Amino acid sequence: MSDLTDALRAPALIVRMSAIGDTLIATRTHAHLHKRGYAPFLLTHKNNASLLECMPLLAGACLMTESEKTYWLSDAHCKTLRSVNEEEFAQALKRFSPANSPEEKRLLLPVLDLQNTRRSARAIRAFEQRFGSFDFRIEKSAVAKQTLWRILFVFWGFLALRQWSRRVPPAWLQKRLKPVHQLQYELVQKLPEKIHSTSNSLPSPVLIAPTPINCEQPGNHVVFLVGSSFRLKSWPREHYRSLQNLILAHTSLDVYLCGGKEDISVGNYLAFPAKERVINSIGKTSLAETLGLIRTARYVVTGDSFASHAADLLGTPVSVIFGSTHPLLGFAPQGSHTSVHHSELSCSPCSRHGQGQCRFKNIRCLTSIKPEEVFSKIVQILEQQLQISDTQRQSSDS
Repeated sequence: MSDLTDALRAPALIVRMSAIGDTLIATRTHAHLHKRGYAPFLLTHKNNASLLECMPLLAGACLMTESEKTYWLSDAHCKTLRSVNEEEFAQALKRFSPANSPEEKRLLLPVLDLQNTRRSARAIRAFEQRFGSFDFRIEKSAVAKQTLWRILFVFWGFLALRQWSRRVPPAWLQKRLKPVHQLQYELVQKLPEKIHSTSNSLPSPVLIAPTPINCEQPGNHVVFLVGSSFRLKSWPREHYRSLQNLILAHTSLDVYLCGGKEDISVGNYLAFPAKERVINSIGKTSLAETLGLIRTARYVVTGDSFASHAADLLGTPVSVIFGSTHPLLGFAPQGSHTSVHHSELSCSPCSRHGQGQCRFKNIRCLTSIKPEEVFSKIVQILEQQLQISDTQRQSSDS
C-alpha cells in the first residue's frame, strides 16, 4: 500500500457498493484524491475484498454487508492491508482529520458516493451511525446520475423496427451521456485542494496485480475473459474458437481462458481437443491471479466486463466487444490501448446492463463482430510492440 506522508492529512471516504468492474473504475478516483491531498478510504461490499490488495493508493477500507462490517488499514512497512477493529479504524481517520477550526471539535469526513443509489445511501447511513460517537461530521456529495438519459437511450434503441447498421444517436442525447470516469473526476474536483500539484500526471500505479505463478511464459500469452454477467454481453463461443485458431496458427502466443465457474462449459468447449498452447483457467484462478494474467498478457479479449477495466488500468492492450450495451452508456474503457468493437446496430442499446433477450432472436450485435476483425487488432499491436523492441535494442547497441 502507499506510504502516506504527513502532508496527506485529509481523509476522504469513497463509496462503491456494486460489482467488481464498477469498483475497478473507481480506482482512478483514488489517484485524483491522492493528487489533491487526500487519503482515500473505501467503503464497499465484502465481495470486493480480494481487490483491496491490488489497490496501492488506499489508506484503508470498510467492507460491509447487511450484518457484518470489517475494517482494514494500510501498513506502509509490509505494503499490504491489515485487519483492525472499529476503534483503530476511527483513530486512523482522525489521524488524517484536522478540525476545520479551533471552534469546530467534530472532524470533517468528506464522503463521495460514486453510486448514488438506495443501496449506497443505506451503507453511508450505517457507516455514519457506527462512527457518530467518534465525533465525525460527514459531508456527503454524490456523483451525477445519468439514469434518465440512459433509459432514453435504451428507448431510442427500441424505436428501431428493424436492424440496420451505422445508426448514430442524436447529438443532443450524446451530449447528455458522459463517461463514468468523467463524472467521478468532476465530483472529486469539487473538494477543496489540500495540496497544490503542478504535475499533470496522476500517482501510479492505481492498480497492481501479482505475476501469475502458473504462467509458463509471462508476457507470451493472450487472455480470453469469456464470460459476462448476462448472455447478451457474451461473444459467441464459436467466435472465440475461431479467434483462438487464428492466434494459434499465425502467432507463437499461448491462449489463457479465464472466467468464473458459470463459464466452465465454454472453457471446456474451447479447450477441446486438448492443445498445449491453450490453458483453461476458468474457475481455477482467484481474482488477483486473473488480474496477474491480464497484467502480463500481450493482449486481452473480453466483453463489457470487469476485465476490460482491469486491462485499461494495467496498461494491457484490449479488445472490448459490446453487444446489447453501448459504449456511449459511459462504461467503455478510456485508455489509448483499448479497442472498442461495436456493431452500431439500430436496436443498440437494448438494455442498460445487458439483461433480457434479443427481440430479433439473432443477437446480431455480437455475431456481426467477426473474429478476423479482432485478430487484425492483435496483429497490429504485436507489430507495434516488435517495432518498439527493435528501436530499444538499436538504442542500447548504439
